[in-house]
Parts: sequence; structure tokens; C-alpha cells
Amino acid sequence: MFAAGVAALAAASTVLGGLPHGMLFLEKHPPAKQWETYTVKNSATLPLQLDPCLSHRRRDGGRLAARAVLYSSEDEMRYEQLVVYRSVRHAKAAMRVLRADLRRCADVGKGVNRHRYFTKPLDVGDDGLRAGGRFFESGEHAVAVRRGAALYIAGESAWPTRSLPLKGFRGLIDQARRMTVKVCRLPEAAC
Repeated sequence: MFAAGVAALAAASTVLGGLPHGMLFLEKHPPAKQWETYTVKNSATLPLQLDPCLSHRRRDGGRLAARAVLYSSEDEMRYEQLVVYRSVRHAKAAMRVLRADLRRCADVGKGVNRHRYFTKPLDVGDDGLRAGGRFFESGEHAVAVRRGAALYIAGESAWPTRSLPLKGFRGLIDQARRMTVKVCRLPEAAC
């Protein structure tokens, strides 16, 4: 009984003091080559990586912990972010804000400053979506999945079409499915 209590306390302190090391898949990467970078940030104040309105600020509340990893090279970009909230209610609110931003900023700007986002539902976790963003010379595919009180976002370079076919999202969807299982090991995720 005492050992179980100590283990639960240790798990809780990991989330309150930050997410466990190696929680995100991109954290386990090979050594970066000269033209590559891996950036890991641990901060509950980071904006969501999927940021269609380019606000570059956090627009949700009730966060306990967050970690983001960004990989970039000359012609490729990938990212992951995991945010654990104080409650399922806060995580649901974050998904509502993200969906609202994806609608509000679905087609913004003109010429080289124009960017567009398309979304479709995704049947992963408790709530999910897939999104495609098009910019002047680049684009991205991304998935956002809520499981309990945790929100997982993963994205990569791509040139999306309005129909967002599932075959273009296979790798991201596989990551999201695995993360919905992995995140339930955190007691705060309330799965």
C-alpha cells in the first residue's frame, strides 16, 4: 500500500513539475546533422503549435504542464506538443478555441501573405481533428487529439488539398493513437 502511494505521488509530481522525459516521440531522435535542428521547450505558457491565426500567444487556460518539440531541416518540418490541463473541462475548452481559430482564420491575407486552413473530424481519442494549412511556398498537415485532460498536437510539412485524404495523415494518426494510450499513464490526464 505504501509503495503504491509513493509511486502515485512520484507520477503526480512529474506532471506538476513537468512532463516525464521521453513522453513525445520526437524527443528520441538521432543526433542532428549540420542542416537539422531539434528544439524542445517545456513551458505551460507556450502557444499551441497548431496556430492558424498566427497569434503566437496562449489562448487557453488551466494548464498543468506542456512540452513541444520542433524538428526542422532545409526542406522538412515536424512538430509535437502535449498539454496536460487541470481538468477535462479545460481540455475541452482548448479544443473549442482551436476549432474556432481554424474557422476564423480559414482564409486570411492576400498574395504572399495568404494562408488557408482546411479541417476534417478525426476519430481518435475523445475528440480529434485533422487540419491542413497552405502558405505561400509551404504547407502542413496536423492532427489535434484530446484524451481526457490532455491535448496532443502533431504536424509535418505537406501540401494539403481541401479534401484532406486520410492517406496523407497516416503517420500522424498512428502517432496520435499511440499517444492516447501513452498519455493515460499520467494520472492527471483523467482518461
